[in-house]
Amino acid sequence: MRTELPTFKRCCFCVPLRYGLLTWAYLKLVAVVLLATFLAMYLYRIIRRYNRIPYPGDLHGMAIIGVLLVILLIEFCFTVTFVIGGHMKNLKPMRVFYVYNMVMVVITLGLMMILVGLMLRDMDPSHVVSYYSWNFLLTMANFFFTLLVQIYFILLIRSEIFKLEGKYGFSFVNNAAEEECIMRGDTQIEEDWKTIEDLEENKTAPSAMQDGNEKSCEQGLRYPS
Repeated sequence: MRTELPTFKRCCFCVPLRYGLLTWAYLKLVAVVLLATFLAMYLYRIIRRYNRIPYPGDLHGMAIIGVLLVILLIEFCFTVTFVIGGHMKNLKPMRVFYVYNMVMVVITLGLMMILVGLMLRDMDPSHVVSYYSWNFLLTMANFFFTLLVQIYFILLIRSEIFKLEGKYGFSFVNNAAEEECIMRGDTQIEEDWKTIEDLEENKTAPSAMQDGNEKSCEQGLRYPS
């Protein structure tokens, strides 16, 4: 059974698609910068503490924070690429960001499944309403919400790419001037304009040829060779 993914024309059902995506990208950049700043400050504190009193657990913390900073740097670079492509209406950076987000969705889904397995393994069935159980539910809700938001914006990016490629469009007819115009995305195709004069020329040309043929036939009958 074949199903098609939905195509959106507005972001959040109210904002124009491209401007909504650019706004979301700028907010994402701000969030990435703030989170990276916080992690960098925390990493600096761990390094200072480790230099004073070496503790083996600090090495694991520094490694984890370093990996997170690298991930945030990659996220920042790809988001900047998307912002540039969105302003210039360039398809290549937008396609790269689209593929990157799909890869991140797969990674997020895999991490969520691993985390669920680990938390269910350590959970005590006799303490269902304990703090640990509520923490598990909140963590799963956070992962699920993040995954839905990522999928939604992936569909928005896909819709914007289709719009710039001209995969869908609309047409309208101006009854006052008897002209027809076909629009695809943000472009206008001039060859699709049809005026009354063109239609009249197309109608009169065959009739004129037919009259000429009839006159030649009559002359042939009157003056046989």
